[in-house]
Amino acid sequence: MITQTVCRPFCAFYKPERREAEKCLAAALLASWCQLDPNLTEALAITAFTAAANHTAPGAQGGEFAREHQHSAFLVEQVCGRCVFRRHGCDFAAGEPKAPPCGGFVALGRLLSAHVITSAQLRAAWEHHRRHSYLRLAEHVSLRLLETPHLYDRLADELYEVDESGFAWLARCDGTTPGLAPLADQEFVDFLLAESLLACLAGPAPRPLSWGQSPIPSWRYLELLLTERCNLRCRHCYLGETGEAELPLATVLDTLTEFQQMQGLRVLLSGGEPLLYRQWRELNERLPEFELRFVLLTNGLLLTDALVRDLNVHEVQLSLDGLAHGHDLIRGPGTWQKTVARLEALIKAGMPVSVATMIHEGNLAELPHLHAWLQGLGIREWNLDIPCASGRLAEKSDIWVEPLAGAPYLDLGFGGADHGASGDYACGRHLAAVLPNGTVAKCGLYGDQPLGRLSEGLETCWRRLQHIPLRDLACAPCPHIRDCRGGCRFRAGRGLDPDPVMCARYGVDPETLWSKKSL
Repeated sequence: MITQTVCRPFCAFYKPERREAEKCLAAALLASWCQLDPNLTEALAITAFTAAANHTAPGAQGGEFAREHQHSAFLVEQVCGRCVFRRHGCDFAAGEPKAPPCGGFVALGRLLSAHVITSAQLRAAWEHHRRHSYLRLAEHVSLRLLETPHLYDRLADELYEVDESGFAWLARCDGTTPGLAPLADQEFVDFLLAESLLACLAGPAPRPLSWGQSPIPSWRYLELLLTERCNLRCRHCYLGETGEAELPLATVLDTLTEFQQMQGLRVLLSGGEPLLYRQWRELNERLPEFELRFVLLTNGLLLTDALVRDLNVHEVQLSLDGLAHGHDLIRGPGTWQKTVARLEALIKAGMPVSVATMIHEGNLAELPHLHAWLQGLGIREWNLDIPCASGRLAEKSDIWVEPLAGAPYLDLGFGGADHGASGDYACGRHLAAVLPNGTVAKCGLYGDQPLGRLSEGLETCWRRLQHIPLRDLACAPCPHIRDCRGGCRFRAGRGLDPDPVMCARYGVDPETLWSKKSL
């Protein structure tokens, strides 16, 4: 009924063929309210009939309900602030000036304007709906039993720690049981709703929930190198001369399944150039089957408009190594212009974009300008690093930048997603890689020191990884050890020595650290 009296006449996003378990909160609230009040059902039907009589295209009636409408602020507070779509997918709730609200929002506004309902009645209806609704963990949220219980929002890439009783209650929020809200702390429920982690529905909408205990420490971030193939020969590439090896699709899918069962969170789809993976299209179609966050690491040159439109990843990280001169110097003439065109296409398509930049001798002067430009574009995250002297860079080091010269530019970065260091341990506490030849390693730089083969199982390989406590590092006495966490172990020589780049960043002389460690 709500579909015909609310969604079809008033929602600019209504599509007859779409079937979604989660509904916008305004529509769900009206549905439960109509179950209690037949008069409201009749009023909605009359309002919808009037809209149809005006011969307005479906959904267009919502356009007249501007943000400046007399009831808009009230409805944003009472409805949008608790809607499962508020943080993800609703431009109106995000404050976009020209974005239309959902049909339920428009219908409630019309009923308020016609004095069919009052503000007090709407508040009371919400409280009733909150107490009796079917709570359903949002589609983009998963239960994860890591070292401690968590919720993981893979769209926002945010991890929420909860206590055991809260986790047990959340495990019941599968859309099948009414009246769960009064069984939990009200502040906790309100937080979950405000963060768009729960859908508050008028009727049952089953969603199977699953979880299991992760290994300790948990493997949260998987660097999945799909293929050795690449369309560039970058002067700084740590892989050196690559070949044709790549993982079979069945192996990739089995790996993703096992990683999810191990309570994994984020998968970095890499290579080589992952878009040259021979079965990329088939893999892309299967990605929505997994409750994992997928980040595509690409040079961007193969991202056609059709590929951008069809991507089933949550984020694209583009390699952009400076402005035109600095980028083309290490990636080839004309590549900067093509990469920027693909960057703009991704942004236009609404895809979250991050950028990775390698600092080298040819881009130092460009980095402050690149910083300002990327911030203006609304880039989600900008990672800068000084490359390790391996692969092609070890063979020809003319673009290598000395740590003291390059380290100050590291602080230009912003965003900063965590990829592995935590607690009292150095890098790699929660990350490992799967290579195109089927081996598992600490990361892509450690391909010559494998933890094992995929055929042994991910968890078997993961348990072989030696996690380095910060106290064992030669730089353990450094006052900045909790900030840099020892930096990159490969760049430090794969042992316990200080990372020269991190020492340069914090203005530390590593010689003094060794003397303190020996005392």
